Amino acid sequence: MRINLSTPSATHLWILVAVSAFAWSFGPICVRFAFQYDMRPALVSFGRMITGVVMFAPYIWYRGAREIAAMPARSRWLALIAGAMSGINIVLMVASLEHISVLINQAFIATIPIWVAFFEVTLLKQKLGAAVWLGILAALAGGLTIALSTTEGPAVLPGGNPGLGIMMAVVSACSASLYIIIGRKVRGEVSFVPYIWLVYAAGALVTLAIIAADGVSLIGYDPRGYLWVLLLAILAQILGHGALNFVLRFMSPTTLTMTVQSAPILSAIWAYLIFSEIPTIPQAIGSVILVIGVTIVLRGQQVRRQPD
Repeated sequence: MRINLSTPSATHLWILVAVSAFAWSFGPICVRFAFQYDMRPALVSFGRMITGVVMFAPYIWYRGAREIAAMPARSRWLALIAGAMSGINIVLMVASLEHISVLINQAFIATIPIWVAFFEVTLLKQKLGAAVWLGILAALAGGLTIALSTTEGPAVLPGGNPGLGIMMAVVSACSASLYIIIGRKVRGEVSFVPYIWLVYAAGALVTLAIIAADGVSLIGYDPRGYLWVLLLAILAQILGHGALNFVLRFMSPTTLTMTVQSAPILSAIWAYLIFSEIPTIPQAIGSVILVIGVTIVLRGQQVRRQPD
């Protein structure tokens, strides 16, 4: 099956979304396996970002460099800022998995639309409808239920700090929301591959700086750890992240985000089947309430953006 990259059909777009959500859902599982070989969060994140840089490097060398040079300076800077936000998002998302379960990690990462709405109000001075505010309140209630039931219990991994893990996941979601807001603007102005390469490059530099600051070595680990990082990059970064950035140009961000809400659910299923991560009843209830709240927010945003 051949997909026309200039004008893909609706069927091809939905296939890309489905593949992306499925690939993205297995990302936390790859992280868990990489941790088993003592791979540090910043190193795992760098491996994910740099793989995307290397993959698209031939295109940039032969053609993309000219397209990047032809970009408006503002678009280049915004793409780099978006990449920095993406790098921070990934590092914190990976690091939080040292402290909390996949279900809780993904539940708080799923709050990205909440933060998108928040920044639309505070930064872009937009107004939100009653449905959006209702969804935000529901998501907050779900998040508090998870947090209260998690911070009082034991960490998933030895030496973990559940409260710190939740805080990392929340800040990760905030960073991702800023990346989405910036990308929504820039993707309508520039070509896909040059934009995504700039994002990956900026993200790789951010994660490399964190590695240098923490004194983490890039070499000397079990080869199987590197293989899990490579699989993470292929699934989450290239298939998951890359496909969504491509589809973002042709589909409503709200519709797209609502669809990929299935990824956290799939991640929790993988974690249960592979690592026997069983949530407590309050954690499960809080996660359901949170996802419902996010869905209400997304639906409310979609209605608000529809033309009269």
